[in-house]
Amino acid sequence: MLYGVAVFIFVLVCLMLVGIILLQSSQTGGMGTAMGGNAMHAAFGGQGADKLLLKITSVLAFTFMALAITINMIDNPHSTFKMSNESTLSRNKGNAELVIPTDALPASEETAPVEEAKTDSE
Repeated sequence: MLYGVAVFIFVLVCLMLVGIILLQSSQTGGMGTAMGGNAMHAAFGGQGADKLLLKITSVLAFTFMALAITINMIDNPHSTFKMSNESTLSRNKGNAELVIPTDALPASEETAPVEEAKTDSE
């Protein structure tokens, strides 16, 4: 339950962080001017919008990092990890058998020997 809530909040923070970063104005105009950046400048003043977006970006970045670390520490209920002293090869030794379909076998069991290619220099 806690894991699912943390991942949901993490995804929301990621989407908000992307949106806030796209809204910030750059030196060349960028996406901020195309997505209503002028309206933000009119509401908060010339530097007010940039300062507000910078604070929001900082808070969202900190939240992003904290949630990433928290999600890493929480046990995922859907994953299983089994400790074993055996190597992977010996654990999986009897699990899979090689099955060759009979129609994939060649018509005759004898194969002709492959002759080496002769070169002109010999």
